[in-house]
Amino acid sequence: MRVGIIVIGNEVLSGKVEDINSTWLMAQFRELGAKVARVAIVPDEIPVIAEELRRFADLFDVVITTGGVGPTHDDLTFAAVAQAFGREMEHNTVLEKVIRGYIRDEIGPGYLRMAMLPVGTDLIFAGELPFPITRVENVYVMPGEPSVLRKKFSAIRESFREAPFHLRRLYTRLDEGHLADMLDQLQRDHAAVEIGSYPVYGNPDYQTQITIESKERAATEAAFAALVELVPADTVWRRDA
Repeated sequence: MRVGIIVIGNEVLSGKVEDINSTWLMAQFRELGAKVARVAIVPDEIPVIAEELRRFADLFDVVITTGGVGPTHDDLTFAAVAQAFGREMEHNTVLEKVIRGYIRDEIGPGYLRMAMLPVGTDLIFAGELPFPITRVENVYVMPGEPSVLRKKFSAIRESFREAPFHLRRLYTRLDEGHLADMLDQLQRDHAAVEIGSYPVYGNPDYQTQITIESKERAATEAAFAALVELVPADTVWRRDA
C-alpha cells in the first residue's frame, strides 16, 4: 500500500503552526506495514488543493488530508475535494444530525456549513468517535487538530494493516565516505531490500547508522549478514535487530 499525505493550511506554510500530523501518520503507517510515498503541504486555496488531490489520488492507494474542515472561512478542503473529483456539494442531513446532537445548543451557520460535503461522501462511524470519518473515493479527509486526528485515525488504523517491514541496524565508527562503495555493491547484490545510511555528528560511539529493510525477512537477513561481512568488525559499535 502506497500512501500520500496532504497537509492543508496557510498556518503551516507560514510557520505559525508546526506540522506534527504528517510525521505521526508516517510512523503509524510504517507500524502497519504501509509505505508513505509522499507528503505535500499546500495553502488554503481550492484550485491548489484540488490539483494536488487529483495527482495524489491517481498516484497512491490511500490519500490522507489534514486540515481545513472546520466552520470558518478558510476551511476549504471539502470544496476542493468536490472540485478534484468533479462532484457537486450537498447538505448532508446525517452529518447535520450528528453536529446538532454534539453541539446541543442552537447552532449557527458556521456549524451548518460543516455539513456541506461532496456528493457521495462516505461517512465512517467508528468506535466512540462523536463525528464520523469522511472519505471520498480513496481520500480520507481528516481534521488538522492533532488530538482529534489521532483519535479518528486510530479508530480505523487496522483497516490499513499489511505485512510488516523487517528492519536491521548496524552502527559503525566509519563515516559515509568510507562506506559508500561497499553500500553501493551491497545494494546491487541485494536489490530486494532498501539500504539506508545516516551520519551522526558529535557522537563518541559511532558516526553512521546503516539500516536494511524489506517485507521479506529472509532477504533482510541475507543482506544484513553480507553487511556484517563487509564492515570491519573493529569499527562496529552495535548491531540491532
